[in-house]
Amino acid sequence: MSFPMYVVSVDVLLDMNDLKPHEDLMSSGLLTEYQECIGNAMFVSHQWLAFNHPDPNAEQLKVLQAALGNIRSRKSQIHIPVLTELYFGRLPTPTAEDFAGPSVFIWYDYFSCPQGMDGDAKFSRQQAIDSIVSYISRCKYFVVLCPALMHVDQQRVLGQHSWAERGWCRTERLARELAARQDGAAIVIESGVHQYLMIDARKYLDAPGAGHFTLESDRPRIARVLVQMVWKKLLCLLEQGDWHNYRFLLNTQSTCCFKGLDVMPLEGLIPGFSLHRDPFSDPAACVVEWFLHENGFRKVSERDRAGWTPLCYAAISGNAYLVASLLKCRASCNERITKKKPELVIKKNMPVLSLATHFHCNEIVKILLSAKANVHATDYHNSVALHWASHSNNVEAVRILCAAGSDRRLKMLPGTDAFSVAVGSGAEDVVEELLTHRPKVNLQYRLHHALIFFSVSTSIITTLLRADADVNERLRIETPTWRLMYGALSIQHRVSPSILTSLAYHHHLSTPLMLSVLNGCFGASRLLLQARADVTLRNSRGKTAADLAKQVQAPESIIALIEQCPSVSSEHILQDEDFVSI
Repeated sequence: MSFPMYVVSVDVLLDMNDLKPHEDLMSSGLLTEYQECIGNAMFVSHQWLAFNHPDPNAEQLKVLQAALGNIRSRKSQIHIPVLTELYFGRLPTPTAEDFAGPSVFIWYDYFSCPQGMDGDAKFSRQQAIDSIVSYISRCKYFVVLCPALMHVDQQRVLGQHSWAERGWCRTERLARELAARQDGAAIVIESGVHQYLMIDARKYLDAPGAGHFTLESDRPRIARVLVQMVWKKLLCLLEQGDWHNYRFLLNTQSTCCFKGLDVMPLEGLIPGFSLHRDPFSDPAACVVEWFLHENGFRKVSERDRAGWTPLCYAAISGNAYLVASLLKCRASCNERITKKKPELVIKKNMPVLSLATHFHCNEIVKILLSAKANVHATDYHNSVALHWASHSNNVEAVRILCAAGSDRRLKMLPGTDAFSVAVGSGAEDVVEELLTHRPKVNLQYRLHHALIFFSVSTSIITTLLRADADVNERLRIETPTWRLMYGALSIQHRVSPSILTSLAYHHHLSTPLMLSVLNGCFGASRLLLQARADVTLRNSRGKTAADLAKQVQAPESIIALIEQCPSVSSEHILQDEDFVSI
């Protein structure tokens, strides 16, 4: 570290009335130079709410204080994201005890980095910025503080979606993922009572260099930091004998780490390479020899303990010539992985075509298709490459696959087509692309799908509303698989509630507005109210949107908006058949 890691204790944070800069806290004796022996640290990643001040009205501060206070007092708990619980069940989350007592410390840029404008302060601030990766590696908890709040100067609402677009925020996230420590958790805080684990496999695709930088001069600085991070992590994985994660990181450097930066992928970590082919007469074979050596493989057909072959890794590398060379050396274009990779929601039996599609390696997609790869090859959940393109918002791959004959009507488990996958993943570009296809996409329940499975961005809601999705449509699930699943979750809700079980319990006859409230999508709630959502409608449990907002302790501003919204239709009188007895 070039600059000491200064933190404030959680008790000091909770006593603050406004946001004070580093210098004021230092002179007041409220900053502590962090050492891991004194307790656990929490790194707070956030966007500034003004150009010259992180939080002019202390709005983010109040949310952070409320969230930590509520967690400590058990008034709220850290939830599991809906999709994570659906696919992997209940995972352990931090509890009140983890944040109790004075031995929890917070790193926050305005507190922890010098803010003065004199020469010494500027130099020290730059040293602190250059040390951020080290700070993150020392923190047990990584917190994304992203309540839906208005940027004072830009007059736009910021939230997790805008946080994820920023290059510095992406760098901080990647630093957390590449940190050597395996304990702790990454937590998203959206309000005083809405906190959940940050488990989103698509975030790995958000390369820092492809993000937005206020100062372009930060881009080369980020590049230097990332090279050091990746180099250290690769060496660490080799020392641990973790071949799969070494190979995975080695081959995703161009696609997920250095994309958008003037940086070449790191190589040459394994010594002792000797070439056995003539590079002039057989350059493809030489490329394959080097690749196999770098990845610790002996032959093209070898499969490692994680179920991946050399072509599986090459398919996510972005190196189209390498893939073509492997195919020349008799690798199969229909190769697939044989085991799942749950941390990235990569399914068992996922074909290399789907892998290349998911990681936006579109030149590789073209090469595999030209080699006669099966465009409808499925993984364990019946997903085809088009589903993965929709999931990762890869609109170019959608066009390539559709031109190759991929059927967008095919459904993956538990019954979702490509458009539903795109909507449920917030893949706005793919949604807009598929809306232009013929026959026309059916918009029934698409708003509901977006609000159940993707609560981060409001842009997908705007896109669907512009396409004339019904803002007051009421959910009636008829698909047997979905009905059975929601029925089981509704029963579970009575004894062990969660966000997922709450959505299932209240789903029948729910409007998009109701689901936005239940899932904490409060930015979407505002949009739906602006689109004249009917606040008088009730679901099959007899609840209105206002009832549900109070039940989940939504922000007072949202409750007020709902209660003040004029009625657009007469009160819906529930019929006996509207109720469900689960």
